[in-house]
Amino acid sequence: MTRQYPVFVLCGRDKERRELMKVHDPDGTVKVKALLPFLGRRVIDWQLDALAASPFISSIYLLGLSQEDYETDLPVQYIPCPLVSDVSQKLVIGLEYLNSRGENPDMIVISSSDSPAVRTEEVDLFLSQLVKYKEYDFILSLVPEHIGEQEFPKSGRVVGRFVDHCVHPGELYVLNPSAIREGEKVIEELGRRRRKIDRQAERISIAPMVRFIARRPKAWFKLLKFILGMAALHDAEIAFGRAFNCKVKGIIIPDAGFGMDMDLPQDYDRLAEYVGRQISAGKMRSS
Repeated sequence: MTRQYPVFVLCGRDKERRELMKVHDPDGTVKVKALLPFLGRRVIDWQLDALAASPFISSIYLLGLSQEDYETDLPVQYIPCPLVSDVSQKLVIGLEYLNSRGENPDMIVISSSDSPAVRTEEVDLFLSQLVKYKEYDFILSLVPEHIGEQEFPKSGRVVGRFVDHCVHPGELYVLNPSAIREGEKVIEELGRRRRKIDRQAERISIAPMVRFIARRPKAWFKLLKFILGMAALHDAEIAFGRAFNCKVKGIIIPDAGFGMDMDLPQDYDRLAEYVGRQISAGKMRSS
């Protein structure tokens, strides 16, 4: 029997309107980038299609959008949640909502809503492996840098460089309920540091995260190997786990679309061109 998981789809927006929205919605009529028109549909429609078709997903919950904001024929549920709120706040609200309904999952999948190139095949590849890591607290998808660069050259993704892999974050990650409850402050702190933007490139820097982890002495040895360029991906998993007293696993997904979302105005154009090619090649459906 296929094991199934609930998915939280995060649909909020930043407090300040980003350049992406200023360029692609100059009149300010679209509430969030997930609702931007995209190849005849909305950005979020493509992603929800991929999630809804996966046999590994039991239910899809939208956090940040109401039914008035977004109507769809797909089987989604809406969790009341402030449109502008931290990721940690959204996750806690979502977990409390599930618990209030008598639902107590041991793993919760988390997805953004601005990655229209995600396909069901890669969703299934990631979720099918979770059964091997039932005791883990944090499981994230990773996309090899060379695969992403082939399709999206100089995209500026945040890359972790290890002796065995060079990877950047993929679309999905997983937390267990304990990690959401106990790690709310850590999630919030990492979220703030992850949003520290290089003002010139408007890209996320990995340095603030490294400095934050470095405060945890238990992780220093593995972190030193990372800094000296001697660390394997497994070393990074151990370092993060020691720093935050949790079990961490990275799962590699070899697909460029699984690791590309919309941060900058040009990301929209790149994704539109990429998805168009995927449709022409029969790898994605237009509706």
